[in-house]
Amino acid sequence: MRTLIISMTCGEGHNQIAKAIKRELDDRNEESKIIQLYGYSEKEIARQNKAFLSACKYIPHLYSHIWHKLRKRDINKPSLVVNNDIKKCKDYILQQIKEYNPDNIICVHTNAGAVVSYLKEKGLINGIKTYGVVFDYCLCPYWEFSRNLDYVILPADYLIEPIKEKGFKDEQILTFGLPVDKKYTKEISKSEARETLNLSQDVFTIVLYSGGNCLSSAYKIIKHLEKCKNPIQIVAICGKNKKEFEKIQRYIEKKKISNIRLEGFCTQLDLYYSACDLVFTRGGGMGLTEQINKHAPIVLREKLLINENINKKLFKEIGAGLGIDKVSQATKLADYLIENPEILKQIRNKLEKISKPTSTKDFVDFLINS
Repeated sequence: MRTLIISMTCGEGHNQIAKAIKRELDDRNEESKIIQLYGYSEKEIARQNKAFLSACKYIPHLYSHIWHKLRKRDINKPSLVVNNDIKKCKDYILQQIKEYNPDNIICVHTNAGAVVSYLKEKGLINGIKTYGVVFDYCLCPYWEFSRNLDYVILPADYLIEPIKEKGFKDEQILTFGLPVDKKYTKEISKSEARETLNLSQDVFTIVLYSGGNCLSSAYKIIKHLEKCKNPIQIVAICGKNKKEFEKIQRYIEKKKISNIRLEGFCTQLDLYYSACDLVFTRGGGMGLTEQINKHAPIVLREKLLINENINKKLFKEIGAGLGIDKVSQATKLADYLIENPEILKQIRNKLEKISKPTSTKDFVDFLINS
């Protein structure tokens, strides 16, 4: 069996989903390949990434307004934006499909789903099973343009009705959960994880996760968390944001701080989630899924993107997480949770209930057997 996975780099979560599926296929000796939707041009990939990040950083309110409006659009109405993406990418994607000759195509972004759906509608990829992966805990705009795919994989059951409103039928809908790397589903005790990471066993441990795009400042929240009246140790994950890393490093050196561990691009996030008592995080689908599967109590941060804010509201409503609207609220909340550990226990229990630790395995089982 041969599987082609089409990803998109605007937001590292899409690539993480693609890699999780590929690893599971690799472990079963099944052939697979990941390509980028705009892979015909490195310049176009960079342009798409820059456009997404610029919209998030410089015009978040306008971007949010447009995003919400597009979610409510008539699903039978054409879109110049989507048609333009299809026009730009269809020849390249069709060429990749013909060269690789896959049995399955998996799209981990709506733009990829729209292109493959178009090719399927036109009868250009007959005999190939096609899948779209909903990569968040809410539906982003334009899922209606993926209706010709054979299947859509949802992260949660409550999205069944919303996806049906986009034109999908019951027989197309699979609720396996968001595919995640199996290391995030491995049970490791807090004490074992702390020993492996050389963290203090008896100190309340907070992980600051800024997400792949580093749109949240770890530096700003650290300055407030350092004011906690209870003892804490902090692990700040800066990812590829060198500027943020260096700013925190200078702060640690200047203040001679000993209770902060600073990480750049981190390959041990799974261990840190097992080791921690609390995660201050953004609300992206993939990061949340990794934390859910590790049952790491979540505080969703301030100034989130549109979809992240929807996730924040949802997780607060169902008791699967807490939230702050200003970094200044972090101090009081951390102290409150340290002094009321039963609240953290309740969140952990809820996360355990909603987690789908076999999501990737179940999806690949279906892929192989269908």
